[in-house]
Amino acid sequence: MASADPENRVFEENPSRLSIDAGDTTQNGGLPRARSRHTSFLLNNNSTVDFNPGPLNMMSSVPDAFSLPLSWWNLSYRVGDVQILDGLTGTALPGRCLAIMGSSGAGKTTFLNAICDRLASGGAIKLSGSRQLGDIKYERRFRKALGFVTQDDILSPMGTPYDAIWFALRTRRGTDRVETHERVMELLETLRLTHCKDTIVGIPGLVTGLSGGERKRCSIGVELVSDPKVLLLDEPTSGLDSVTSAKLVKQLRELARVGRTIIYTIHQPTAEVLSSFDDLMLLTGGRCAYHGTMADSLDYFESIGFKCPEHYTAGDYFMKLLQDERTSHVIVERWEQHLKKGKRTPHTTSIRLAVNPNESTTAKFLKLYIKKFGRSSLIQLNEVFFRRVKEIMRDRLFIISLGMQELFFSIIVGLIFLHIGKDIESIQDRTGLLFMVVVNRAFSSVFTILNSFYKVRPVFMREQNAGAYSPLVYFVGTMTAQSPPMIFFCLLECIIIYFLAGLYISAGAFFLYFFINVLLQEVGVGVGFLLSACFESITVASSIVPLILVPLNAAGGLFASVDRLRPYWYELEKLSFIRHGFILLMRSEFKRLDHIDCNVQKYGELFCLNQPHNGKDVLMNIGFDSDPQSKSLYMWLSLIILWVLLRIFCVIALTVVSRQKSS
Repeated sequence: MASADPENRVFEENPSRLSIDAGDTTQNGGLPRARSRHTSFLLNNNSTVDFNPGPLNMMSSVPDAFSLPLSWWNLSYRVGDVQILDGLTGTALPGRCLAIMGSSGAGKTTFLNAICDRLASGGAIKLSGSRQLGDIKYERRFRKALGFVTQDDILSPMGTPYDAIWFALRTRRGTDRVETHERVMELLETLRLTHCKDTIVGIPGLVTGLSGGERKRCSIGVELVSDPKVLLLDEPTSGLDSVTSAKLVKQLRELARVGRTIIYTIHQPTAEVLSSFDDLMLLTGGRCAYHGTMADSLDYFESIGFKCPEHYTAGDYFMKLLQDERTSHVIVERWEQHLKKGKRTPHTTSIRLAVNPNESTTAKFLKLYIKKFGRSSLIQLNEVFFRRVKEIMRDRLFIISLGMQELFFSIIVGLIFLHIGKDIESIQDRTGLLFMVVVNRAFSSVFTILNSFYKVRPVFMREQNAGAYSPLVYFVGTMTAQSPPMIFFCLLECIIIYFLAGLYISAGAFFLYFFINVLLQEVGVGVGFLLSACFESITVASSIVPLILVPLNAAGGLFASVDRLRPYWYELEKLSFIRHGFILLMRSEFKRLDHIDCNVQKYGELFCLNQPHNGKDVLMNIGFDSDPQSKSLYMWLSLIILWVLLRIFCVIALTVVSRQKSS
């Protein structure tokens, strides 16, 4: 007998399948047909699901209403002997919010990373199972269709919500400035961030900025610029008060109603937050304890002998059950028995894979969708450069600390070596001063970059996961923006030290002194950036700096002679940019000294006869004018080659790091 309900007729005519129509969002409050409710029909049928994403005109632009379910089958993750995820199977449906609950260590974050291919695998780390996006297998190249918001709000601390969303739009979509501004303002209004669009994000506890809820909504906005069909959020309510958490979850539900598939982990929600859940997945020990609608969850638990007491909210009761090891084990077994009996819902029913993945509507949609991300590297470079310029200008602490460091060092050193003169005592003073300048330039440039880059390193990693720009674009843009303030303060230091100490006064000599310092600084910047790229922890990177610079310092030309370095340490001097810079400064200064005074009355005539009479004699005595490798051309070429090689290594390191997944 035919059903009176035309929507149910398809189930009776073809009882082996459920059609998920993702193209019709005109009914049921914006939810696609057969997606807004879970029919009793499926509870007693072990069905497969055909995915129908709705009409797609390949000649038109990518349809905004196109929706994609995300499915996973037998998903497991093991690190060594520890089983973190164990055989998880399910589906997150478009137009609905799937909340993943579980106690700490249940595998919620790992699961979220696993379904979007953000986990490392290989060796002792094993990730198994399959994932589907619509009716095709999920591949890493489809990641642009997914948005991922991490638990920690990874935003540029000196940027604003307007800047963050603008940058994401320009780098990922390449839209023109007028369209970008309109889209940014639209997103800010949707996320209720208009009132704080020009407030810097800040650093909690250090730099005043956005509130926790505003930071979270800004993070969501950054992901929404690419109009992801699936949005994943890791603990979006973490650190927020109950009122803010409820508002945020309701906002996520609104975002889902336009056809997005939204999945988020949550630890222990309030009753108001629970009321905004569409679907619920409970995890314990990496295994599934329940996966279905929130509305059916209490009835299901009551059916297996766990009735929620009146004084408990559903969330508190579920968490209490899951935290008890014996009880949670029973619940998992009951759920597995429940599935074996054929009692399935759209959440636990596999979506049928397309026979020909290349011809499936999902594949065609994703191909068009990814094309929307065509953008110019010049636009990306422009945005990376100007964002970094803004960050530096707003980071008063960075500017003040860098300025005070250079000012303090230059004044102290300048006063210690005040008016060196041109007598015999000045040889040691000049040599010591120049070596001190070189060593300071090396150490200060390395640590300046370490402290600067580690503030934004997580932002770089997040944007690489989103495919915002290439590592080369990031490196060139960042370094181009970083250099001017460092060169300015380098010039300030050079002016103070040079004229307080009374080094050789001439425009040519001073600008050569300054240029050598800049080149040394840029090599040091390369070392600092390379360490920042290679090591995730600033503590580790900082501890390695002395291991690199101290040996280069020992081979710098002041402490050890060339003969002392041969044969075992001879190659070290070729890598020592400290040595190259020191020799260039020594040659620039001493070659211009045509006479060195010696006080005969103080030291005696015989002593003065055996002392250097001019700067060239000094260079000959210490071997800086006799060895061919001490010639200026060799030193210049060595510094330039090191400068180039370090930048190549930096780009390679950034590229390798950007492709790494979390473990």
